Amino acid sequence: MLYYYCDTVKNLLLSTLEIDFASPLPVYEQIKKNIKQAIARNLIEENQALPSIRDLASFLKINPNTVARAYRELTQEKIINGRAGVGFWVEHSEQLDLKKTDMLREEFSKFTEKAIDMGFSRQQIKDMLGSFFPEEDPK
Repeated sequence: MLYYYCDTVKNLLLSTLEIDFASPLPVYEQIKKNIKQAIARNLIEENQALPSIRDLASFLKINPNTVARAYRELTQEKIINGRAGVGFWVEHSEQLDLKKTDMLREEFSKFTEKAIDMGFSRQQIKDMLGSFFPEEDPK
């Protein structure tokens, strides 16, 4: 049963993992970003195991050192815990909600920059966001 559980988590992560080898963003940074997003979206929860370095490198067809670097940096950021040969899992931490907020803030900042680059004003962006969250009808 544990194998099935770990395999399910691995498949969830791998099915959402997006790596663009043409991107100027290094692959290890893209791996970190994808894992952070999977955690923020609750695809991977606290204390759940991540794919092994070897499994993830094999799936992505990249050098295991690239995955190891991503995992090492996520460990330094206290987002995941573990070590090579033992396994890695999402760190249990009271700070996880703050990390999720920081991740969302970072993504929103990138979105805002792209919208401004496309010629939208800050007010247009605010109005557009407001349309996604209409106020409740006060009946």
